[in-house]
Amino acid sequence: MMPLYEGIALIQEKQAVVLDLGSEYTKFGFTGEPAPRCIVRSQFWSAAERRMKRVLDYATAEELYENLVHMLHLLYFRHVLVNPKERRVVVVESLLSPTLFRDTLAKVLFEHYEVGGVVWADAARLAALTLGTPCALVVDVGYREAEVTAVLHSVPLIPALQWAAQGAGAVRGELRQRLDRDNGEELGLSDEVLEDIHVKTLFVANRERACQWDSPSPPAPAPSVQYPVAGRAAITVSGETRERSAEVLFQRDGDMTSLPDLVLTCIMKCPIDGRRPLAENILVTGGGAALPGLRARLAQELRYLLTQPPYNTSLKVPLIKFHRAASHENCVAWSGGAALAGDALAARAVRSPRPDWPSLTHTHG
Repeated sequence: MMPLYEGIALIQEKQAVVLDLGSEYTKFGFTGEPAPRCIVRSQFWSAAERRMKRVLDYATAEELYENLVHMLHLLYFRHVLVNPKERRVVVVESLLSPTLFRDTLAKVLFEHYEVGGVVWADAARLAALTLGTPCALVVDVGYREAEVTAVLHSVPLIPALQWAAQGAGAVRGELRQRLDRDNGEELGLSDEVLEDIHVKTLFVANRERACQWDSPSPPAPAPSVQYPVAGRAAITVSGETRERSAEVLFQRDGDMTSLPDLVLTCIMKCPIDGRRPLAENILVTGGGAALPGLRARLAQELRYLLTQPPYNTSLKVPLIKFHRAASHENCVAWSGGAALAGDALAARAVRSPRPDWPSLTHTHG
């Protein structure tokens, strides 16, 4: 099956492909299109090990190289059916992406697949591009971590960037423990089953209700759910588990690494004249951001923390406003990459990997 616009591409410059290789899911498609052609797990069948292997499951640079070769072969020749030599690539990457991963991916693209050029673009700037505003505070809740990046006039402020291991993986770890307590045994559920329970049953309670759980008179729990599991009786997902598993994102510690703290700390580290515009242009993205109620709860927590130290004395932000993402939360950065096309894409394409983001001159302030 040929791509939808292959006929047009024969007489025009072929569309570039957009690669967003996440730790859990990979988005892959063409520039100029509203959605990826495929969203697949970041894994492939390893014939040598006879199992499905994650791309980020590696011990050496050589193993990572082989993983990326297999993953890209799957994307190019099974999911989109195009010749990689004929198309440029837009790589959507995190500002915190390891140098080894970036260099190895570049080596695979240029040497193994011989692509014509690559645009290396950070996910935060691409997500902000979808808003059409001069500034945005991008809160990316991924699987392994949460990143908060301030983007002012298309420039990510590296010194203000905040990061913590507060992603969907942390929620899933809490869910696993609570499910074991609900059912009185160690269930040993697979990652796929846990993800399904996470997506279908969990939600984020409002701040008032969350505070009541820690009081002497906790509220009545939400309805429990019986989740069917193949080969065994249905397991119980209690109402408390459904609404409290995501509380790990909002729990504060001495290092102030909760999701709301990351947001406010990032704003505090930005220039004074940019703090108010950033607080009024918050965009929540990432697969972990799809939990019902998360954005409303985050807004409540931010407004409360602004009245508490240390923020009440050093951060004067009268309004907190959120943007609604132009696409599904997990595809926002990919959509920004898909907006790059034509002359702008050709001008930014390179034939070698770029240096680390912190070493770029324009990021020092």
